[in-house]
Amino acid sequence: MKGNLIKVWAFVLGVVCPGSGWGGAQSPVRSSAAQSTIHELSNGLRIVVVHFPKSTNLSIFTFVPMSLCSDPPGRAQWSHLVEHLVIRSTFPDDLQRADAETLPDHMRLDFYGNTGDWKEGLSHHRRWLEGTRFTGEMLAAEKPKVIAECDFTSRNFATHKFALAAWSHASRHSNSHVAVKRDVLRATLEEVQRYRDDHLFLPQKTTVCAVGGVDAQSFFAEVANQLGKLASHARPAPHTTLRTGNLDITWDLDARHLLLVWPLPDFSDPDFAPLMVAAQWLTMQYFSDPQLKIKTGQAFAGTDLATPEGNFFYISASMRPDVPFAEVEKSLRVPLNQLLENKMDSTQLRMLGRQLASSLTVIPNPAEMMQQIPPGMNPALVEGNIGLAFGMNAYRYGTRREILARNLASVSPETIQRPVAKYLTAAKGMICAISKGGP
Repeated sequence: MKGNLIKVWAFVLGVVCPGSGWGGAQSPVRSSAAQSTIHELSNGLRIVVVHFPKSTNLSIFTFVPMSLCSDPPGRAQWSHLVEHLVIRSTFPDDLQRADAETLPDHMRLDFYGNTGDWKEGLSHHRRWLEGTRFTGEMLAAEKPKVIAECDFTSRNFATHKFALAAWSHASRHSNSHVAVKRDVLRATLEEVQRYRDDHLFLPQKTTVCAVGGVDAQSFFAEVANQLGKLASHARPAPHTTLRTGNLDITWDLDARHLLLVWPLPDFSDPDFAPLMVAAQWLTMQYFSDPQLKIKTGQAFAGTDLATPEGNFFYISASMRPDVPFAEVEKSLRVPLNQLLENKMDSTQLRMLGRQLASSLTVIPNPAEMMQQIPPGMNPALVEGNIGLAFGMNAYRYGTRREILARNLASVSPETIQRPVAKYLTAAKGMICAISKGGP
């Protein structure tokens, strides 16, 4: 499924918020228009409330660690299939009120409602986490939808998250061919049900975020009643020994994709913030390069690639037909070499660092955001996107969020060049070229 809110939240905030991870409780963050509060239940669930006092909207997002880059061998995209089945288990038809998305580092489950039906919405999240049983009819209905999403991204040169999943299978499981679609088609009801039960809900690695007109005290009281006693026998995805060296792999999508990947330090490491800014700066260069657009569909960099073994910096480009991989790689490395040689606009880099720091600690004013949004958006979407970004950061960074924000605010060209040279050299990276083919 494609999240109704995730499509636009980066535009609303004006920044890309890369990264992934987990930490402990945090202090409140306030703005003139909203207040956020973070609380942890006795079972380890983290609860985030972003309260807009005058709003009548209420959206609830649950973030869990099951992801495209934690799927086991021979089960590519099973997390995506589980996502579809979880939502369908309590919303068989009405997907205007619920949706979800599975990303390389986590899965997000959504309910869209208002201040009159939010307790019902929370009950859906409770049943999703408890594990409402799947049926054969549900599985038969959702498999074609998962495959259709793959085909849609292939046609539109937007295969980024499936490419990261394929890289994960090649690197973590030594697969030379990744059956992104075929693995989904051969999933049985019993197997996919067990996979959900074994890995979806880890209380101490789950965040529930409420956004809108319900105050923190009211939400905390109800969430303690509905979710406070939830327990789970699920376990984290096991660690593997990562494959090193360049990878030439195939998949069963009608598309080609190029990835450059490097291991990253932990979020609290002082080097992580400069690398976040570097990824944001690279994305801006790729977006504004007309020659690169001729060769690729989407091209960007990020630090939100996470596997059970650690975090990674990546540069990702979907390939247009007949363009050589080496040609695109050369284009992608031009701005990267500028970073390595410290040939950057210092004012722009400092601005990006402060902008990313603000995205971690400040809740934007929805009224101000309404003046910047594209046609067709409404206050509910703006509020939801603001809260979604805040909840995602609370999930990814935990207690390290404030440390990371301080490090981001102090980034300069001098602080960027050293970690870029330390982590993003050709010798420490991996090139992954993905083509159509295989059995």
